[in-house]
Amino acid sequence: MCTTCGCGGDHSHMHSHTDENGNVTIHATDDHHEHEHTHADGTTHSHAHSHEQGDSHDHSHTHKISVEQDILSRNNAIAAHNREMFAAKKILALNFVSSPGSGKTELLSATIRRADPKALPITVIEGDQETSNDADRIRSAGAKSVQINTGKGCHLDAEMVKTALQHLDPPQGSACLIENVGNLVCPAEFD
Repeated sequence: MCTTCGCGGDHSHMHSHTDENGNVTIHATDDHHEHEHTHADGTTHSHAHSHEQGDSHDHSHTHKISVEQDILSRNNAIAAHNREMFAAKKILALNFVSSPGSGKTELLSATIRRADPKALPITVIEGDQETSNDADRIRSAGAKSVQINTGKGCHLDAEMVKTALQHLDPPQGSACLIENVGNLVCPAEFD
């Protein structure tokens, strides 16, 4: 869940597909589903209504419960695990975040073409809401890549990166480049 707009949550679902060439695409979704609940007065309804604090509404405020929790604790723990894995395997991990069309994929492709894969093997995690076009470009430049399609998600979270790393298995002493989803409508304020 991001702290800016509240997108995401603890109910992320991922599944992967491997094509005939061994290319992996991971689909990740955060289900923003409706649910029903019952108020103390017995009124039951779905969550399709507003909870604004106006003067006129049909339920009382007899109970006030204050709940405070770190909404990013799960993500932070997984991100710490990812960082530990990168450090243990001496992997340089770089996360590229920028606007759509700003040149992230071109920068990565040019870097891969110019790099010596024996001196510095490069793997890439590609984030996109819908397509695998960027991952295809990265592969044609010469690097192993895993595509993560986030659907409506506007950025990769730590669990998505962890899942991609399990498929990529970057070698010791390599570079792992992460091209994050190019949607800055919802800036990511977390690992």
